Amino acid sequence: MNQINETASTYNGSATTEEKVGRGRRAKANKAEAAPVSESAASATHGVKTPHPSRVASDILNQHTQAKFVLFAISRADLVDKGPVMRGFIEVKTDESAAPVKVNVAAWLKIGRTSGTEYLSLKVGNNNPDDPEEYSVGPFYGRLFRQVEGARTRYFGFIEDAERTGQDENGQGMYETHWQIRITAKPALSNDQKTRYISGQVAPSVQQEEPVEESQLPF
Repeated sequence: MNQINETASTYNGSATTEEKVGRGRRAKANKAEAAPVSESAASATHGVKTPHPSRVASDILNQHTQAKFVLFAISRADLVDKGPVMRGFIEVKTDESAAPVKVNVAAWLKIGRTSGTEYLSLKVGNNNPDDPEEYSVGPFYGRLFRQVEGARTRYFGFIEDAERTGQDENGQGMYETHWQIRITAKPALSNDQKTRYISGQVAPSVQQEEPVEESQLPF
């Protein structure tokens, strides 16, 4: 797999843009096509979430979500032009007595417009096979970066719920982020030692965690 690396400052960006504008966020069309990655991608349309008229609301994923995150490379034989290079899921435990709910994740290989480095653009959600525009969960969007330090590889990124609110005087889209959760992961190997994949967790973003009350402080 090609090295997916990005500076920590990019982590604080949005899945819809690389800079904020007031309360909204700018978004430009990313012209970089999804290039094949070693043993890694299928087809789906992705961009900023636009609510579908008949969409069923779901709060399975929200700013408080803590869940398992997994991505697998798509085999070369199954790669599609401009399609994702990896697919996986977020496994959410909603109730101790209930089976976990899996939310689909697709990942496209992209190149940062300002940094020139690679990252994975994520689309997260469960849609209706008979009506792809109808979602029971999502769609939500995010980014995943790879950080390599010597022999150590780690992945970090985010998933967010962002909604287009309009456009600025330059015709650029403006977006409002309702919530964001962070991703931390690392390379993993299957029990049969044959499949390499990305395994980790999603959790509330640090800036969204509840502040400590003054009464709880020792000084």
